[in-house]
Amino acid sequence: MKKTVLFTTAAAVFLTVAAGYPVFAEEKAPALSTAKTEAPAVDKAAKPAEPSLYVQLGGEKAIDAAVDLFYKKVLADDRVNGFFKGVDMDRQRRMQKAFLTFAFGGPNGYQGRDLRTAHAHLVAKGLNDKHFDIIVEHLGATLKELGVKDELIKHAAEVANSVRKDILNK
Repeated sequence: MKKTVLFTTAAAVFLTVAAGYPVFAEEKAPALSTAKTEAPAVDKAAKPAEPSLYVQLGGEKAIDAAVDLFYKKVLADDRVNGFFKGVDMDRQRRMQKAFLTFAFGGPNGYQGRDLRTAHAHLVAKGLNDKHFDIIVEHLGATLKELGVKDELIKHAAEVANSVRKDILNK
């Protein structure tokens, strides 16, 4: 398995913060011209762009493995598994994998709802900060078990917490 692996979260798509990842950054296209021009100057001091979190965590295979392991943990936990009663878990896993791929800078195949809409019914059933914290706990345990470096686990938790208000409809 690759050196690191991506994770997922039970409340489904709460890892949406993509604004900081290169794939979502606005890039200014160079002006096109038929005139002869010199090659652009290269800033030797500039750092190369950091790979997206999707790449750092291991890509598609990493997401697949992490989502599957994560949901095993979540579904075994009586503190949060009630939110998944009656849920088609095969579909849930597919949607989560597509969403996380997109959210972490990979190819965009996600066609699901926005976070508030997707979780409104769960909030109505009592989803709150305590449950969110449990999900983040499982997320960290999943990543740790899969050998993800602590710095990436911390980064993933920061991303998750940055969308807490949207997930909980606050």
